[in-house]
Amino acid sequence: MRFNRIILPIALFIAVAALALFVAYRDTTEAPRFTAEDFSGQTFQAVAQRIAEATVDGGAPGTIVHIRHNGVVYTSAAGVANKTTGQAIALDTPLRIASVSKVYTAAIIHALVAEGRLSLDTPIVDILPHETLQGIPNADQTTVRHLLLHTSGIPDYYDIRSYLFSDWREPITLDRMLPVIRRHDATGPAGAGYAYSNSGYLLLGEIAEAVSGQAFEDLVSQVILAPLALKSTYYSQFQPVETDIHGYGTYLRPWKDTHEYFEHSGPDGGIMASAADVSAFLDALMISNGPLREMGDQMMGDFVQRSPRGRQGLGIETIMARSGEELFGHTGDVFGYQTVAYVYPDRGIVVVGQVNCNCAELSLSLITNLHRAVEAIDGPFRGDQ
Repeated sequence: MRFNRIILPIALFIAVAALALFVAYRDTTEAPRFTAEDFSGQTFQAVAQRIAEATVDGGAPGTIVHIRHNGVVYTSAAGVANKTTGQAIALDTPLRIASVSKVYTAAIIHALVAEGRLSLDTPIVDILPHETLQGIPNADQTTVRHLLLHTSGIPDYYDIRSYLFSDWREPITLDRMLPVIRRHDATGPAGAGYAYSNSGYLLLGEIAEAVSGQAFEDLVSQVILAPLALKSTYYSQFQPVETDIHGYGTYLRPWKDTHEYFEHSGPDGGIMASAADVSAFLDALMISNGPLREMGDQMMGDFVQRSPRGRQGLGIETIMARSGEELFGHTGDVFGYQTVAYVYPDRGIVVVGQVNCNCAELSLSLITNLHRAVEAIDGPFRGDQ
């Protein structure tokens, strides 16, 4: 009886606290849902604006919607970049694109492979020092290919403790995150299956620097920014432009202003870019026959299943529409900022959507609504025909 008197109040307290947290943190936005018929007879510019406005009406502080069709770009924005000042969100402002950055890191790795600096099947113990890899689960079994495919089994550095207690005003580095990685077991044997790991892409950044003898920032500029003449893309810079976009939402604090955070750092999530620059980069990888196309082809040279309707490639991920059409690209999510960026290679279309909030439902609706717009304007999926 005495045991029950102690345990029952504790259990009740935990249940009430969990309910309070759920109420405080639940996604209260209302995602707009369009059908292809809603966009019938409209232009890409018109649907971009319609989706942007509907996303803000659904609860996003601001949003940018961008469509590139056979090299012609259509960009629309709605809402604000700063809720305090009411500053409107501008079309060409760079936004923290989070894990979409992994595509950039993968492109650099493939460029180094093309130069003969390493191979996809090189064990990482042959590249990185013992002091770095010591204590990392599966480090002795992992290859570069495993890291790109998220099949290394090396645990992610994001966990409940890091979410709650890390100082996100400090940049993310491998040295900082190694204690988190080392305190977890492997998610499985290397090569056994897909398990998303930001840690793996931190290691890829170290590998790129080790085999090239260059800083990762310089590799980003040399491999990607300079060849494509991108002017609104930055790597691991805190606030590179004066009128930066403020983001809103952290773990258990859904509308906190996250502008002072530096979570957007490192090779797993350190790119800030305008929607137009993101689409130009993805176009160069998977549509145009330019200097980056070979890297894009390499990214699609090997896939593993990551979900019932999605695959993971050597630096990109895919999602399968209900029509059977496969989209190639990535999503990104850091505190206060979410990006979706996908390519329709056979159509010559790139779509990019950005919101400055932790609003998962709104991000998912951007993917769906942009796909409906593509179906309405460019035609339904034609399969192998």
